[in-house]
Amino acid sequence: MTNLLIANKKNYKKWFIIGILLLVIIFVLRKLKILRMIKDIIEDLPHNGEYQQRNISSIDRIIIHHSASPSGKFNVYDFARWHINPNGYLKAPRIAYHFCIEPDGKIYQTNKLTSIGWHTINGNFTGIGIVLNGNFETENPSNAQVKSLKELIKYLNGKLGKKLVVYGHKEIPGNATACPGRNVNLELFRNL
Repeated sequence: MTNLLIANKKNYKKWFIIGILLLVIIFVLRKLKILRMIKDIIEDLPHNGEYQQRNISSIDRIIIHHSASPSGKFNVYDFARWHINPNGYLKAPRIAYHFCIEPDGKIYQTNKLTSIGWHTINGNFTGIGIVLNGNFETENPSNAQVKSLKELIKYLNGKLGKKLVVYGHKEIPGNATACPGRNVNLELFRNL
């Protein structure tokens, strides 16, 4: 009987260790998956200077935007050109957002997290700006965009080591806008 108990304890320990190792492997694979999903194009985008920088610890929110253009008609490079245009409305040094999610779900990192992009009045200093390519007043975000946005938010929460509060652009005081559009269900992204 004693030998049977010792054998069961050894099996229990072995399976416990295997279980922990599997959890670690799953965690690492999820991290690698999102890192493969994010394409860093910061230096590829047109720009006219640099944004002021901040300490990464000051970030406490994610602000969701839509491009307000028909899905797929324009791309992240077009948005960057519009934002830096000296005759345009923004006249920014770089694209305003930190990430852009295309209709096919591709995620592009467009600014360093430490950059204070000009995407939201009263939200730039503490927010990460994420734009979904499309006009979500008149259309719905694609399933791929919704999935990618969820994965990106989870990734950012993990990277920064805290749960970031998710807002729509229109929810930040001082912003008279419908952005990110009535067809973006922000509740899908708040409790990740």
